[in-house]
Amino acid sequence: MSQFHRVVCLSFACFLLTFHSVSYASVLTMQPYRDAQLVKSYSQTDHLMEVPLGKIGRSGRGWEPESVIRLQGDYFSILYKINRNALLPDVYDHYREQMLLAGRKVVFECESRSCGSSNAWANDFFGDYLLYGSDQSQYLLVVKDQEEAYQVLYLNRRGAGDVMVRLDEMSASQGKDTEFEIVAQMDVKDIPRIRRFISDLPSDQNVVGFVTSQATRARSAIQSGDQWISALTTGLGQQLSERVRFINLADLGRESLGKDRISFVYAQP
Repeated sequence: MSQFHRVVCLSFACFLLTFHSVSYASVLTMQPYRDAQLVKSYSQTDHLMEVPLGKIGRSGRGWEPESVIRLQGDYFSILYKINRNALLPDVYDHYREQMLLAGRKVVFECESRSCGSSNAWANDFFGDYLLYGSDQSQYLLVVKDQEEAYQVLYLNRRGAGDVMVRLDEMSASQGKDTEFEIVAQMDVKDIPRIRRFISDLPSDQNVVGFVTSQATRARSAIQSGDQWISALTTGLGQQLSERVRFINLADLGRESLGKDRISFVYAQP
C-alpha cells in the first residue's frame, strides 16, 4: 500500500478530527479493541480497488484471491496494533460484531489455512508486510451493505506476538459501478477457478460472463476476446458453458473490469 499517513493523537476522538476533510468512512466509528494502537491510515478518492471474495492462491506468475470484485470509487484503510496478550478469537469477534450492524451481510469469510497464504495476503494483496503472520492465526471477513459499500477485515498475529488489525472500506463512485452487480471476477485464463464458481451456483442460476481483453501484435482486442471465449467454452465443457452467456467486451469495458478477465453477473430468470 502506498504512502500511508501517520497520525499522532492521544485519543480516538483526536483521530476522527484529523479526517474531517475526507469522505465519511464508517470504519472510523467502530470502537477499537481495548488498548489498540493506531499505526497508520490511508484514504483516496476515485481509486481502483479490489474486494477479495475467496482464498488467495497462485495465479499465473503471482498470487490473487480466487475471486474479486473491482470498484472505482472511494477507499479508506486503517491499521491497528494490539498487544500480544490479546486472544485472536476475541479480537475478531469484537470487530465482526460491529461490521454486521446496519444490515450488512457477510459475502466472504475464512480463517486459518482456509484463507490461503498469509504471506501472499500481506505482501501481494494488501501490500503491507506488517500483516504477515502464520497461516494458522489469520482471519478475513468481507461484508457489504445495502448501498454496495464493502468493508474488509484482516487480522493476524505477527512473529513478535503483536496482533495486527487491518480495516478497509470501499464504495463505488455514483454512476460508475451501479449498472449491474458483479458477483465474481477472475483471470480469464484460470479455468479451474471459473469451473468451481459455476459448479457451485444453484442449479437454476445462470450467469452472464463479460470478457475483457487487449490487443496483441497478432490480434485485435476483439479477436483476443473471441479466442478467450472459445478457450473458456472448451475448458468448461458443454454442460457448464451452457449456463454462461459470454459477452465479448474487448477493450471497451470500464477500468474496473480489468484486462483479460471475466466478470460474472447473475442472469435474470
